[in-house]
Amino acid sequence: MHYTQNASVPQHIYGYVQKDILHGLTGVKGYEPCVITGITSVPSRAFYFSILCESGAQWARIPIHYLHHEKPDPERQWFWQAHDLQLWDAMGWEFSVVQYNYFREMACTFRTRSGKDIPARYWFTLDHTDNGFSLCPSQHKCYHILLLDDGSGQIAAMPNNRIVWNDPSFCRGELPRYKVMPNKTWHCERFDLENPQDTAITQDA
Repeated sequence: MHYTQNASVPQHIYGYVQKDILHGLTGVKGYEPCVITGITSVPSRAFYFSILCESGAQWARIPIHYLHHEKPDPERQWFWQAHDLQLWDAMGWEFSVVQYNYFREMACTFRTRSGKDIPARYWFTLDHTDNGFSLCPSQHKCYHILLLDDGSGQIAAMPNNRIVWNDPSFCRGELPRYKVMPNKTWHCERFDLENPQDTAITQDA
């Protein structure tokens, strides 16, 4: 479906929000249980999420790096920041949200800015529309929303060229050094070819 600024996630999930963001970034420690219900795209910013807290309070625009799909490992001393979890800011207000059936809950690894491979699972995909970046083949990036399996319990938004999918029944080959999509578009209606109306089996009245 197509959305402007806000969208429901394809299926809500239960998770945790860092309490500090709920208390004005005043240093409050710990996590509050929540339901993650929606996502917000504001151009040139990290993605935000809408949540419902266990207290009954509803929050909008929780930054991606303050959310966890599961409670973090208590031994963990640090967490990924927004620039690690999402390498490119949102490209526009308009976007579509889809959960591809084939990838549903599929395991994968994504590569961080520093080149480290992190295990994760697929949640859904956000793809911007109707802006110059998304309409340019070499600049377009969809964002696969991933649930990290590295003990942080965090959520990432990664484009295709940062992810390797784990489908044991199909993926067996060595990963080539692919190149980005060329700046070329293809069109079916061309003035230099036969008019399909002239070669149709039946002619329009």
